Amino acid sequence: MERNMATTATLTFTEDRFVSLSKLSEILTTALLRVKEVVAAVETEQNKLIITCDRYCTVLDVIYGEKHTQLTVCVLDKPKDAETSRETKLAHLAFLLFPLCLNLPATYLTWPLSDVHIPRQRFVDGLADSFKQHKPEPKPQPVASDELPDEEDLRDMIRQASHSLQANPRSKPEHVKTPRSVFDRLSQAARPVLSSLH
Repeated sequence: MERNMATTATLTFTEDRFVSLSKLSEILTTALLRVKEVVAAVETEQNKLIITCDRYCTVLDVIYGEKHTQLTVCVLDKPKDAETSRETKLAHLAFLLFPLCLNLPATYLTWPLSDVHIPRQRFVDGLADSFKQHKPEPKPQPVASDELPDEEDLRDMIRQASHSLQANPRSKPEHVKTPRSVFDRLSQAARPVLSSLH
């Protein structure tokens, strides 16, 4: 495996649409801060946005065509850090794509190493349950569909997803390693959800 191999998805807008880099920055930094991820740097370069956080560098590139606009979202390991698995980067990518799909009128997205066009709303619906808040309140308040979970909610969501994974015959029940971070838990949770989107 190549060092610092990129994991990239593409959002496509089927018309010539302007995509604001400042809006992209606001959406993603908010999502990252909600899970206590430290955003170390945000850089802009022509039609490119680069966000560096604790474990990853995310590069967003806006490409304007004649009849469409594309936004590529690329996740890389930080140069001096140990390389993470492709599966973990895919989970981080899905975590970033969810708020982008909620807030941007893209027509569809293309998943890494795939030619499959996933309709934007189908992707959102497929991950919506994973991003719902599950709090043991006697009278739970409705949660807005565009609200991202905080770290406590992610823990609850991952715990439920872990039970589902353990019941899956493909998993290895004899040894289930406890993830060390929020994004490790996201990696496990994203596995069954994302496989259903293909």
